This record gives sequence, C-alpha cells and structure tokens, in this order.
Amino acid sequence: MKTQTQLLAATLVAVFSLVPARGQNFDCGSNGSLGALNVTEADVTVDLPPDGRLHYTTVNVAAGRTLRFNRNALNTPVYLLAQGDVVINGTVDVSGQQAPGNPPIGGAGGPGGFDGGKPGFGPEFPPGDGYGPGAGGGGERGGHGASAGGGGYGRPGGGADSNFKGKAYGSPLLIPLMGGSGGGGDTGTPGSGGGGGGGAILVASNTRIIVNSGGRLVAEGGIWRGSSHNAGSGGAVRLLAPRVEGQGTVRASGGGSGGGDGRIRVDCFDKTSLRLDFQPRDLTTVGANMFVEPPVVPRLDIVNAAGTDIPLGTGNTVRIQLPFGSDTNCTVTLRAQDFNAEVPVQLVLTPDSGPRTIIETNLVNTADQNPATLVVPITLPVNNLVTIQAWTR
Repeated sequence: MKTQTQLLAATLVAVFSLVPARGQNFDCGSNGSLGALNVTEADVTVDLPPDGRLHYTTVNVAAGRTLRFNRNALNTPVYLLAQGDVVINGTVDVSGQQAPGNPPIGGAGGPGGFDGGKPGFGPEFPPGDGYGPGAGGGGERGGHGASAGGGGYGRPGGGADSNFKGKAYGSPLLIPLMGGSGGGGDTGTPGSGGGGGGGAILVASNTRIIVNSGGRLVAEGGIWRGSSHNAGSGGAVRLLAPRVEGQGTVRASGGGSGGGDGRIRVDCFDKTSLRLDFQPRDLTTVGANMFVEPPVVPRLDIVNAAGTDIPLGTGNTVRIQLPFGSDTNCTVTLRAQDFNAEVPVQLVLTPDSGPRTIIETNLVNTADQNPATLVVPITLPVNNLVTIQAWTR
C-alpha cells in the first residue's frame, strides 16, 4: 500500500528540480475528458474514479451551491484538474463526518482521510482507536482523565491524557497528499464513535484558481457525537495554478476543540491577488512547486497479511478477522520501492474493539535492493476485525 507520511528524504531532490522557470507554461495533466463542471442549479456530489483524478475543461461552483465527492474503493485524495479556470463562489467540501448515533460507529473520513474509532459497548467491548497516522486513542467519555483523544495531523489532537492524543505528522509541502486522522471512540452502552478526519484535495488549473469572497474550500474534521474532545483532525487542501487569487476561505481546521488542525499548501507563480483567508494560517505554506506529483514517488505496500497475498495497487488498508480456533501468530510482508534508503516503518494494527498495536521496524530499500521486502511477525486477536496499515516514520 502507498505510504501516507513524510517522504521528504526521497522526494526533495525531485521536487526542486521540477520547479519551472517563471513564465513557463504549466500543465496540470487534465485531458478535459469530463468537459465543464458547472455546479449552478443544485448541489453536486461526484463519484471519484479509482485513481481519484477528475479531468475537466473548467470548473465553476456558484454561490449557494456545494460540490462534494464520494470516496472510491481505495479512498484516494481528490485530484480536481482543469485545463481552464477554476472559479469557486460556493463551497467545495471534503470534510470528515460526525460520528452517528445510529448505528453506533465512527464518523467517516473525507476522501483521502481516515475514519473515527468504533464506540465501546459496556465493559466487555472497549472502544476502538481512530484510524490514520495521527489517530486518537479510544477511552472514557467526558474529556478528562483517560478520555478518548482527538485525531492529529498538522497539530496533535486534544485529550486530557497525552497517551490518547493523536500525533502530528505529514509534510508542509503536502507531498504526499493525504488527509486527516480520526478521533478515538468512547465508552458507554453503547458509547460514541470518534469523528472522521478531514479529506485531502488538490485543485489544479492550467490557468487560474479564483476563490471569490463567500467561496470556500473546506477539509475540516468531523466532530464527536457526545462532545468535541474526540473529533477528527482537519485534512489537506492544495491549490496549484500559475495564478491563485481571491478573498474567499480555505479551511482545514480540526473538529470541535479536540481535533488537530490540518495543512494547506498553495503553489503558484503569481501571488499578487492572493488574499485568501487561510485557517489555520500558521499551517499554510506558499511556494512554486509546479507539479501534481514528482515523477518518482516512493511507496510502501503490504503484499501479504496472515498468509493472504495482497495485490499491488489494491489499497492502503488491509482488514482481517481470524475465526475462533485460529493460530494468532501471523506475519505481514512489507514491500518498499524507490526510497533509496533504510526506511523506518510503523506497522499499525487497529482492532474494532480495544487499543491498537504499533510495531516499529526498518526496511532497507537501497538502490541495489529495489524493491525490497520485509516479513514482520505479528499477533492478531480472534473474532475481532483488525485494520492493518503501514507508515513511514
């Protein structure tokens, strides 16, 4: 599966060698196959294709209208690509969701973001941690003591106990592009799920991106149903065009008071009319990295889990539930490619009920070992669905 944390050591050289000279033509890669997207008569929800890339000629979101996206099977970020102008007078929304009360589950992350943790149900079924590199821990209800924590991203999540707060992660460059993490579930009969992490979106144009006053791009964290302590973190918004302008709002704030804020990045040549209201401002960076992705993106995949082969490119999440009587001693095989280094890795096992397990290891992926694999011993519970993910540290 693709790694979802900082890959700066392997990509910075490619990043800075790809910055075009000022005045050079820019091509975001849109082939225009979907024609013009006009969100004018009613709100629109777009189903994301498998790679998350939407190829338009132009994009227009009218005042009072909202553009949203349904997650795809791989839960990729949104790549909103246009050959011409992108004009936003309404809202483009990839925010995480509030944890619903019925059914009692965690809130869904926005596209490219991560879900909130499952709620507990009495003393026999403890709440689950959230999902993602900055997942909040599952815990008690109430925002005190060992209470469940909020998801982290650009900033750590909230919580009374530091052991339950989601950690900060990711790159200010938003390379790779990734969303926010979910808050932890809490106790009760039933308890409440954690809020979903904000999603991740790249808006790119060959010409201009205009976010006028009243226009909004939002990737906020979902709130916790019981209070705001166990909210999801904010997600990620990246704007990429020769010219970015307007006086609208770009928000990647955490949910409530518990979700950590996300990240915002603007890459453009012409900043003379850039008057956008960025929230959070201190986690917003501006530069001129004029490309959607570098030509070589290091990747970390899970290719086998508990004896089951996982085909390359089939997603960044593996879920396994062992039946009663199964051998709980298993292995996970990791595959690293194009890091050109020894890669520190976290293998994270998150059960639906109870705390997650984090295994730290290193995978040597040098030029003479590319790709490289590593078999990691793990222990899985029985009759408890476990989500397995791997991140670079």
